[in-house]
Amino acid sequence: MTLPTATDNGAADCWNRIGVWGDRSCPELAQVVHCRNCPVFAAAGRRFLDGPSPQGYLEEWTERLALPIEETATDVQSVLVFRLGDEWLALRVQVLVEVTTQRPIRRIPRRAGLLAGLVNIRGELHLCVRLAQLLGITSGTRGQDTEAKSPGSGNASRLLVACGDNDRWVFPVDEVDQVYRFSQGELAEAPATLTRSNGRLTQGVFVWRERPVGYLDDARLFQVLRARIR
Repeated sequence: MTLPTATDNGAADCWNRIGVWGDRSCPELAQVVHCRNCPVFAAAGRRFLDGPSPQGYLEEWTERLALPIEETATDVQSVLVFRLGDEWLALRVQVLVEVTTQRPIRRIPRRAGLLAGLVNIRGELHLCVRLAQLLGITSGTRGQDTEAKSPGSGNASRLLVACGDNDRWVFPVDEVDQVYRFSQGELAEAPATLTRSNGRLTQGVFVWRERPVGYLDDARLFQVLRARIR
């Protein structure tokens, strides 16, 4: 049987009448199995693609393609915001183990400066360091400068426990606020009070609650701590 052509009556949509989307009475289905394999269906597809565009089609797509590409927030970072003295800082939540309350900081004999001493966290002793001193910040945290011999002495508002390359560090801080999410596009150049610190330990600053917050480079921070405390 001869296949219908595009000029035959109804051939333009024979697939909807006698083809697989119709009553399947087309005798050619026994050979081609599906209308997609039929040259009539293929010819109709070519005519559709080669035909003129609908009114306004080209204008619509020209306008769409001219729009700026929207940036996706693939670089969003979650950080914990905290305060040392008058400076607000942030550390990635991925390196934070916990935030705990004040507790005794026991000094190590013949060790001073950056190393404040040892702190018992859940039965384990961890090195406690004066992060404010490392960053060149004047801190109001009394616990960084006091030998704590009993509960209630050497107070720090909060202690941050952080982990870097299997080393755990404890940082007394003046205040802990909350977790905040920002993108790398929000970062600006770090202020002079932080750039004076050894090794430029901040990646930049972002604005949070109308305050500049220094985003600490935790990898560099832990590297400097390991080099300075042996």
